[in-house]
Amino acid sequence: MPAHLVRPRPRPRTGAAPAGSDAVAVLRRAALPLMGQLPSLTDRLTAELHAREPAYRAAIDADPGDIRREVQRSLRHSVASLLDPGRSREAARVCSARIGAERAARGLPLDALLHAFRLGGALVWQALVDEVTRHHPRDAHLLVHLAADVRTYVDEHCACVAEAYHRAEHELTWRRENRRRLMAAALLDGATRIADLPDAAAALGLPERGRYAVVLVAGGRGAAPAPAGTRTVWH
Repeated sequence: MPAHLVRPRPRPRTGAAPAGSDAVAVLRRAALPLMGQLPSLTDRLTAELHAREPAYRAAIDADPGDIRREVQRSLRHSVASLLDPGRSREAARVCSARIGAERAARGLPLDALLHAFRLGGALVWQALVDEVTRHHPRDAHLLVHLAADVRTYVDEHCACVAEAYHRAEHELTWRRENRRRLMAAALLDGATRIADLPDAAAALGLPERGRYAVVLVAGGRGAAPAPAGTRTVWH
């Protein structure tokens, strides 16, 4: 075959970054400015929670500074995880778990808390997309490679929040039941102080004044059914 008709095969590229690496570089470049935008992102997410989540609306109205600090702390950890996952993701998980436990202690419904985390994830993702399309529009298509990773990150933190929430809820329930048992024991032993009677009555759901019967059940068969309309406390 004549030499001028021989077409050389294209050589494989060496040292070129794969599409995934290019996408990660774009993501981190877009995430860096978000650190300076945390106050405005915090305001936006707090306003969205107030508008779309009734449970958070009550908490924000009661103590707006507390919710704002929590939101900004969570957003800061989320953005830091995009910039340096190896060093920041564990701290972000600790932050999410702490928020889950604190909100369980304050009685915020878990559904509202998870909704807040998903709204926060959507807000950060939209801020990243806006940053890339505004300043580096040619790189915007690379973000498609990372959309699933960002959703996975949000799902992981929702699971972390839910686990911490349930653990704290279980601990709170145990403490509440233990407190009730101690109060019932003190009443039966005659050790309750007069000043503590209103609190004991409220905790046990009993009137401060009324007619009472104390029943001892022997044989280890458990509590017998009480007559209809009778308030009972078992110890």
